Amino acid sequence: MKTAPAALPAIVLALLIVPGLAMAQHDHAMHAAHAGPSDLAAPAEIPSGHVRWTPDAPLVDGMGQVRRAVATLAHLEMGHLDEGQVLTLAGDVDAAIESMFANCRLEPEPDVALHGILARLMAGSKALRDAPTDPAPVGPMRDAVADYERLFDDPAAAAGR
Repeated sequence: MKTAPAALPAIVLALLIVPGLAMAQHDHAMHAAHAGPSDLAAPAEIPSGHVRWTPDAPLVDGMGQVRRAVATLAHLEMGHLDEGQVLTLAGDVDAAIESMFANCRLEPEPDVALHGILARLMAGSKALRDAPTDPAPVGPMRDAVADYERLFDDPAAAAGR
């Protein structure tokens, strides 16, 4: 079959984009696979003079969901949540992160910083799923949310939502 020269740029572009999209999905999946206990305590490095990045709408929404789930998980630290409630909240964190991976569009520098925060949150949700009566992951998850708020100028965080 002979391909018209005008179609070649579109074919080349498609060949370059499709593997890139597959790799992007792979990279996001890798965070979950490699998130472990040490990821819980790795604070974000924030350079002096950092100007907080502007999050896009999917990031604001997703981190709002994470913030609410992590705030509710504080009740685990007081012994006020049962295993089912903890598993539901861990699932809420995972669903919000999955949505952020699918929908957020950030420049490379804030994207890399966000991935570190999300990896810590995923490590925490995995630890909670593995041991839903252990409150140890909740503090580091709260720290990850605080790092997000130090890195991103999220109006929902400022409003306390």
